[in-house]
Amino acid sequence: MMDTKRLIVFGGVIVAIVIGMSFFSPKPQKKEGTTEAKAVVSVSTFSLYEVATAVAGDAMDVRSIVPLGSDAHMFSPNPTQVAEISSGAFFIFNGAGFETWAESLKNTLPKTTQIVDMSQYVAMQKSDENEEHQHGAYDPHYWLDIDNMIKMTQTLDGEFSKRLPSKAEIFHGNAATYIGELQKLKAEYAKGLSECKNRTLVSNHDAFGYLAHSNKLENVSVIGLSSDEQPSAKNIADIISVVKEHGVKTIFFEEMINDNVSQTIARETGAKAVPLQPLENISQDELKSHQTYLTIMRENLKKLREAMECR
Repeated sequence: MMDTKRLIVFGGVIVAIVIGMSFFSPKPQKKEGTTEAKAVVSVSTFSLYEVATAVAGDAMDVRSIVPLGSDAHMFSPNPTQVAEISSGAFFIFNGAGFETWAESLKNTLPKTTQIVDMSQYVAMQKSDENEEHQHGAYDPHYWLDIDNMIKMTQTLDGEFSKRLPSKAEIFHGNAATYIGELQKLKAEYAKGLSECKNRTLVSNHDAFGYLAHSNKLENVSVIGLSSDEQPSAKNIADIISVVKEHGVKTIFFEEMINDNVSQTIARETGAKAVPLQPLENISQDELKSHQTYLTIMRENLKKLREAMECR
């Protein structure tokens, strides 16, 4: 009788273990290999990558199209990159003539890939008249106005939330956090550049118009909006005159672009040639050292304060 009871108890235990194992074991549809892939977001510039990554967090797969360290003006995607963009959820580009390749590419993308031309959502500045034939009527370097970075963040929060409503609260929270950081940065610029002995920003390439305008600086550049433009002897002579007339002690040149022109003007005027990052792209070294829009803009502010002798 005792043995029979033991057998019944033992059998009950075995049944309980089997039921438990079947309950806790993963179901076939939950296996790791079949988890839903993250929506891919392809972006064309570093500022867009920064904003998209900040808003998406881990909820989406944000990919930069232009390789690190490359001149974003001169880039053109290869067939593999075009295929990747076409299979993604979003293609987000700068617009305003910044990426000549994007205008033709967007017309070939499937309806499943949502296209965002960010220049349609920000406050744009007019180009100089002699630049319009190359880049259109507007200066495309709008991300250097921190208010535009805030607008870009709000835009992607809205677009991502519409595409993935189940993750909308995540996007809203991420966007609010990043906008808070941008507002802090804007306050640092306002304070840091409020009282300066000199307010003329001289650079080799006209990439800093928004930075100058939003901080009430005078912007003077040797070449226009296109980084591959060659300056004339007259252009260089005119800039040398401006530097001497205003007592400018620093000539800025855009990182990743040849600085020969800035070095020439520096030699002729006794000014220093100093790199300034326009954030069109970043280098491998900057990526490895975890540089961001926020950290690089703070480094730019230090250089501007020193160059303009700010209190």
